[in-house]
Amino acid sequence: MRILITDLNIKLDGHKFGYISNLLNYIESLSTENQYFILLNFSREFKLETPKQNIKILTTAEEQQRVIASQKHYFQKSAEEWKIIHHECLNNRINHLVLMELDPYQVEIGKTKTPYSIAGIWFRPYARMQKEGPGLRNQIVFWRTILQKKLTIKWALMNKSLKKTFILNDEAMPNWLNNRRFFYLPDPYFEYKTIENFDLRGKYNIPKDNLILLQFGNMDERKNNENIIAALNNLADEKAKKITLIIIGKFKEGYLQKMKNWIPTNSKYQTIIKDEFVSDEEMESTFKQSDVILRMNINFFGSSGIVGQAANHNKPCIVSNNGVMAEQVEKYKLGRIIDPHNVNAIKETIEFYFQNPDERQIDGTNYKKTHDLNTFGSTLLNVQ
Repeated sequence: MRILITDLNIKLDGHKFGYISNLLNYIESLSTENQYFILLNFSREFKLETPKQNIKILTTAEEQQRVIASQKHYFQKSAEEWKIIHHECLNNRINHLVLMELDPYQVEIGKTKTPYSIAGIWFRPYARMQKEGPGLRNQIVFWRTILQKKLTIKWALMNKSLKKTFILNDEAMPNWLNNRRFFYLPDPYFEYKTIENFDLRGKYNIPKDNLILLQFGNMDERKNNENIIAALNNLADEKAKKITLIIIGKFKEGYLQKMKNWIPTNSKYQTIIKDEFVSDEEMESTFKQSDVILRMNINFFGSSGIVGQAANHNKPCIVSNNGVMAEQVEKYKLGRIIDPHNVNAIKETIEFYFQNPDERQIDGTNYKKTHDLNTFGSTLLNVQ
């Protein structure tokens, strides 16, 4: 069996490289006669290498990447990427294609005759979406988006070679969609080395007894920092001065200054902001030494690797009360679930962890058993 795995949109701004690099580690551990090809976008930011003879790393050429980047429309960009993917499949006599992100290629899959079977991860299923705000306009946008997404996936499924459409961490969705080509895929946690002698409190001058709240990842309005900061602003002074909020991640242009305006100059709580993507080792070390992990996203209903990262270190999460994350946190008892728009609820939940130090440890064992790299890899690469 000749299998091609691809992601042509990797940037070091999230977990995308983590998925592909850890999947490579999984494949390297296999005893198999399968031949694997991993196709990535050209970038000077990262490099993937392997000593295994049955694995070949492919990348787009720099010129190809320039052509892709020059496309102004989403579907034009996707079409250029699909040309490359399809060509590599034919050129390397691929039997099975695995798309680490199915979403961009649904239209192209639907109109291409493929002599190879296809599986892919569908990141934005329509069935979990909710209307963003009140009013007729939001209602129209919502239903138009639902219709577009429903028609697009139906079009992709016209290609009978699309055998498996995986949905991360959403056990209910395959049944909701009532199609035997939808499958549940556990969102894996990844384990990285920690930095020797790393001291989070020493690095940022955090008082010994402070409760450390960690907000981690790509920073934009969806991260809900406005309501989190409003909740901290409402804390009594004696509690606020015992709390540290750490925000680490690359900020959307203009969002950092907007966020700083929400923090009063005389705030009692400590705020640490790091506008960059840190190494995997620093991420691992930071999660290990934080107390509570924040993931109260708004207008977001899918899975998040942050929950698994927290579970790996037995740290509780505070997550939004809708979507996949809420169901996972409730099922595996990984933290608290709240309305992300309710500032008072956020405040009360922070106070709960402040007043109850014993609650700052959860047991992530059961989550880890079912969301490890082997389960993820064997499910995603199972060709049937």
